[in-house]
Amino acid sequence: MSRYVNIATRVWHDEKFRELSDDAKTLFMYLLSSPHSNMCGLFYLPPPYACHDLNWSAGRYADALNKLLCKGMVFAEGDIVLIKNFLRYNPIRGPKQAVGAASRLNEIPANSLIGKFVEILKENTSAKDYQQFIDTLSIPYRYPIDTPSIPDTDTDTDTESGTESTCASDDARVCSDPQPGGSVEAEEVTATPEAKSGPRSPFKSKRQEQLFDEFWGQYPKKRSKGQAEKVWQKMCPDDELFAEILHGLSLAKTSADWQKDGGQFIPYPATWLNAKGWKDEHNTQAGGGGTTPRGWPTIGGWLNDKTEVVEQ
Repeated sequence: MSRYVNIATRVWHDEKFRELSDDAKTLFMYLLSSPHSNMCGLFYLPPPYACHDLNWSAGRYADALNKLLCKGMVFAEGDIVLIKNFLRYNPIRGPKQAVGAASRLNEIPANSLIGKFVEILKENTSAKDYQQFIDTLSIPYRYPIDTPSIPDTDTDTDTESGTESTCASDDARVCSDPQPGGSVEAEEVTATPEAKSGPRSPFKSKRQEQLFDEFWGQYPKKRSKGQAEKVWQKMCPDDELFAEILHGLSLAKTSADWQKDGGQFIPYPATWLNAKGWKDEHNTQAGGGGTTPRGWPTIGGWLNDKTEVVEQ
């Protein structure tokens, strides 16, 4: 059964897109139109699938994916991919589509990107369709989703572009302001809903507390948490930097240095953050030349043994 997606033609004039390498542009277009994608823009895509479709090596795919992750255009967790602005141009409309979208997500492995997807969905659909989607989600997906009302914010107008942007405190910013001339991938600045209890110390926003907790959950050596929290609050990363941190962490976790002697040489989280360890280069054990995406070590060997690929 054929499925169609909307791709804004002005993407070719988008500053963020134009800065990408040719491979990263190709990969982004592939993700938008991939036969493995769905109506949500959040889908299961093991690297061997993409490498086979694109006729690329594992290293080439990893490099292109890394560029998209660093630009904040997509997010990835293991073999799950989320296209940030997919629903902006392919919104879910009506109860049937809402039920269908929830059914698609119920079919993929559980992942933490569902929370980010729900935030995006809420911004791009009606309250009725959004609730229909939430009601259709399976229990494992539903229980962690918090949907408090969005606090009131002031708005002003960008004098150069004439478009409205929502103003929030620096701690509540989840993405950067649009670049001059407009950017297809740039999002309006929005306020992140705060829990009634407020963030724990030393965090000044619930958003930063949540981002740190996700980072902490993935960091293999859990030592000196208080110090790591202070460093994190000082950094106050936005979504783009957060994606870069998690991707760098996933590469570090597969490196020989971090895996030898039972992880004895893994630095403390605060030390790693202070040193911008996510920017380090690593020799991974999966092979393929260069960096590798998350989840690759378990399946990279299969691709190297079973699939012939041709470098372009």
